[in-house]
Amino acid sequence: MNFMLIAGTIVIPLVLFFLRARSFAWIFDLLGAVALLLFLLTSGLSILEIKQMKTEFTTHIHEIFNSLLFLASSGYLGVYALYRLLLTTAQTRKNGHSR
Repeated sequence: MNFMLIAGTIVIPLVLFFLRARSFAWIFDLLGAVALLLFLLTSGLSILEIKQMKTEFTTHIHEIFNSLLFLASSGYLGVYALYRLLLTTAQTRKNGHSR
């Protein structure tokens, strides 16, 4: 399982990077925006629930990690962030300078 997570973290951003040239870049960006929205909504609703229940213990917030929506959206955000870093690095190298 650990190997799959590590390999996926390396391979998936590379696949996204090479597929961007085939007009898929807008889909990756749209998925990133949707994932961010879902991540923020899931986090915010969980915090609101904890505040309303008045159970503000540090261990109670960790129940959010049981949410498949939270895990899926945050997982894509991590992969998407690596993809965007690869893209920025490639563009900087192509332009021949760094900021």
